[in-house]
Amino acid sequence: MNRLEDYIRANASQLDTALPPSEAEARFLERWEADNKGKRRKIYYFAFSAAAAVALLLALLPWNSWGLGNDPDAVYEHYLAAVADAWELVSYDEEAAAMLGSLTQEAIPLRDQLPDELSSREQAAILRSYYGDLLSGVDKIMKTVKR
Repeated sequence: MNRLEDYIRANASQLDTALPPSEAEARFLERWEADNKGKRRKIYYFAFSAAAAVALLLALLPWNSWGLGNDPDAVYEHYLAAVADAWELVSYDEEAAAMLGSLTQEAIPLRDQLPDELSSREQAAILRSYYGDLLSGVDKIMKTVKR
């Protein structure tokens, strides 16, 4: 410990007897409000900036352009149609077809595995995220196809 701590501990009973001046509370509250006003502005600025960034990110995500709303069946059908189109293009390229098959073939589709307790909106969001990732992989495979 340093000497100041030792002094305070040794003389704690003497230090606790004096009351702060009556205007000390008012000065403290004025300083506290002034300090917090600037902090609140910063917090609002950062919160607004973060909300704008999230909104921009959501607007730019590829699944958002599907325009399918909150219908899980429509999301799954869109995915199946995109995969069918990809199969037509890679049918003559054995390597690409093998990669496409390993990526897209499902024993049990995710649509059938989702619990019924989830709302249609939640199911659609899960399917858009999952199948959106798969379609990103399909796009990468399509770029490797020999034409």
